[in-house]
Order: sequence, then structure tokens, then C-alpha cells
Amino acid sequence: MREIGSEFCLSEIESVKTSNVLFWASHSNFVFSGRTAIETVLRNEKNIKKAMLPSYCCDSMIEPFRQAKIEVCFYPVYFDKSITVKIDIPNDVDCLLWCNYFGFEVSMPDIGAFKERGGIVIEDITHSFLSLKQFHELSDYLVASLRKWEPVLCGGCFVSRKSTKVDFKLDQPPEIFLSTKMEAMKMKSQYLSGTSDIDKNTFLNAFSESNEWLAENYSGLTIDEYSKQILLNADYQKQRNIRINNARILYEGLESNQDISFLFPIHRMDCPLFIPIIIANGKRDVIRKKMIDNQIYCPVHWPHPNAECQSNLYELELSLICDQRYNEDDMQRIVEVLNN
Repeated sequence: MREIGSEFCLSEIESVKTSNVLFWASHSNFVFSGRTAIETVLRNEKNIKKAMLPSYCCDSMIEPFRQAKIEVCFYPVYFDKSITVKIDIPNDVDCLLWCNYFGFEVSMPDIGAFKERGGIVIEDITHSFLSLKQFHELSDYLVASLRKWEPVLCGGCFVSRKSTKVDFKLDQPPEIFLSTKMEAMKMKSQYLSGTSDIDKNTFLNAFSESNEWLAENYSGLTIDEYSKQILLNADYQKQRNIRINNARILYEGLESNQDISFLFPIHRMDCPLFIPIIIANGKRDVIRKKMIDNQIYCPVHWPHPNAECQSNLYELELSLICDQRYNEDDMQRIVEVLNN
């Protein structure tokens, strides 16, 4: 029984040149992480004093605003039969952060008046990275973390859709970070293939160490060359097809499960990062533990951030794995564990 989920292991660099997904690649907009991408935008927009963020988000999205000493407030995002987003932008807000969720379609509310008075819109396209519709036309900047999609050591990107050029200088990440992450990915590959007598805790600790370093040291760094080549040569169309096919198996297999609701109806799916499900009645963590016992490691999005933002999704949501590492048999195993 093979593991499903958790960190990517080491992968060969493919030789498929991509042009349609990485529409921004020629502009050298790769950075170290999603946090670095947001930080770079905020350094370029020096007049932002107050920003409005979604109440359902990762703390890493809030952190660059804190570091820039920008006041933040939150617009409600929560679950009520489906995902619900309400935006009422106060007059003193200069910047709106819009977040796509999981690679499903979410319409942006009417923010025309905000744009007309000079408001800046940053759109986090991390979850819509492989979607056919990656972003909304009213967005001024696009930012993304790419580590969720590919077996990279680090990686983020940003795009300016304004005519002004983003002026920045970024340093290379330190070799100790890159070598620690590379070694962790290599050990996981050996562990999963059964070719080496590796203690699982060894590479889990190495992953934890590198992720903790990244969280604290993202500022002013660019992407490493290895990760850049992975991103420039990935077969994104193949990955899209696998993810969509895997997602359909999960939807069909779980549609009659009384404990589970889907955060999105399947017809709103573009290209999923995960399949977010809602598990009510306090059962989410119990079911997640059951899946871990069966070597299926599904993340929660997200741990409640260290900020004054509220959403019932922090306690209800579980993200089912559907990525390109896995096949139809793996999806059926997830369905069986959840339905038994």
C-alpha cells in the first residue's frame, strides 16, 4: 500500500517546453515563494496604507503585509451550502487581495467603484495556476506560490498587469536551504521505491526544517535554477488531464456519502489543486486521522491564521489529493476509505 499525499519527492526534469501556462515566464518574474511575490508587489506600491484580505486564507498571505506595516482588515469568506464571498470595501482601503480557491470558478464581485478611485487589486492565483482562466481582468498584480504544484525546492511568481515596471533586485537562496530540501526529496524517492533502508523520520525532519526556514527567510530572494527548469519544462497539459480525471473519480465516488459535502459543485471545476470537501458535526479531524492510518495524507486549508479573521471553513474543510503523482486506483482507495 503506497502513500498518498504529503511533500513531493525528487523528479526528473522533463523536456516539454511550455508556453501557454507560463505566460509570464519571459518577464523573469520567478521569485523564492508566494510570500516573496506579495512582498515584491508591496515594495513597488509604496502608497498602500490599508489592505483588505479574505477571511479564509493562509497566514503566509498576511505576513508580507505585516512586515510592510500595512494595516489589514478582512472580507467574509465562509461555507453556507457552497462557498460564499461578500465584499464591502471601506473608503480607507487602498488595496484588495483577491484569492482564487482550489482551481474552481469563483466570480469576483463588482469592484468597479474601488478601481475607479485608484484601488490596487492583487490576485493570488496559486490555486488557479493551471486553470484555463487564471485571473480576473480587474487585477493589477498576480502572485502565486508554485511549490503546491510541482517538485521544486522553492518557487513563486508575480506579474504586473500595469504599465509601470516593477523594480526589484533579488538574491539567490542559500545553498544550505537548497541542499537540505533536495536531500529530503531524494530520500523520499528512495523510501517510496523501497531501494533504501531509510528512516522515514529522517526526511520528514529535513522537510520540516527547510519549510520552517522558508517561512522565516523569504524576503528578497529569487528562485533557484533547478526549480526554474522544472517549472519551464513541465508537461502542464498532461498534468491538467490527470488532475481533472482524478477529481471526477472522487466526485462520483463520494456523491452519496452523507458525511461529506463538496465546497464546489463539479461544474465549477477548471483545474483542481485539491478537491476541497466539507465535513460537519465535528468529524473532520476524526476522518482525517482515519485517512492517515491508511497512509493517505490530506492537508487542511488552512490552520487558523494569526489574525483577526473568521471563517467556519477552518474547522470544516479537508483537501483531497488529486494531483499528477496518482492514478485512478489511488483515487478509488481514497473513496473506499472515506465511504467505509
